[in-house]
Amino acid sequence: MRYVLNRGNILFAAALAVAALLPSQRKLDAVWPYIVVLFLIEAAFLFAYLRKGKKSTLDIATAAFGFLLLWDVLSRLGMAHPVLAPPPENVFYVFVSQWEDMVAGIFSSLRLLVLGVGLAMIAGVFLGLAVGWIPRLREGILPIANVISPIPPLVYTPYVVAVMPTFKAASVFVIFCAVFWPTFQNMVGQVAGMDRKIIQAAQVMNVSTPTMLFRVILPYCKPGILASLTGTIRAALLCLTGAELLGASSGLGYFVKKYSDYADYTKVIAGIILMGIVVTALVAGIRLLQRKLVKWENI
Repeated sequence: MRYVLNRGNILFAAALAVAALLPSQRKLDAVWPYIVVLFLIEAAFLFAYLRKGKKSTLDIATAAFGFLLLWDVLSRLGMAHPVLAPPPENVFYVFVSQWEDMVAGIFSSLRLLVLGVGLAMIAGVFLGLAVGWIPRLREGILPIANVISPIPPLVYTPYVVAVMPTFKAASVFVIFCAVFWPTFQNMVGQVAGMDRKIIQAAQVMNVSTPTMLFRVILPYCKPGILASLTGTIRAALLCLTGAELLGASSGLGYFVKKYSDYADYTKVIAGIILMGIVVTALVAGIRLLQRKLVKWENI
């Protein structure tokens, strides 16, 4: 364990030394944002390691610092492509120089994401609850869903963007389709495959249909619903980004598309990194929600 920790610290120190001392053949906008990022990464990995004590955390830190060190050295020595591989200092400086556009893009994308995912989850859960509970509905609707759901929303995204009156409506619709069908099918499967002993025990108590659905079946399915949220958010963000690449005037995808059209790959890479940060934060928030709402699975 000590060897892995020392290796990570050595790479961290080497990355700092290169950033501060090694002369560069490429023009650097500013070095300090990159140095701040190195310290933040080191602090994050040390916090995670001290909290959980996993050796894999230190291995990840070693890989991260090794990659950044190699990237920085190749850029400073002029061995990297001058356009496609900008120095990391310039990439992370974008977070300082373009922070207003980035923050606006995050909020723009999150508004559409929350609206689309929220509507799809509500519709998918409650319609799936009804269809899974009523055999006739399940036999009539589920085959249709099995035909429609495999069609990737990205396939019809250009058509939806062209047909819908506004880009926001098109984005919400695409996100809705990406989330609704998996949620609906998952809910139908959970309800149909529910342990019959639980149903029979509730029926012995002569509960009403609404009570059966919302006080017995829905809580039973809650862990499965929350477990699917991680993949759901990733799929929704993928579809949203695809839509933003076509016709948006703001958002994370628009930020990348805007600067890729001008071959400004420094900002393009920064936008890609920003997307990764946003997705990671969303997934972490969902996992925290899972631990809070489904406490018995953490025992």
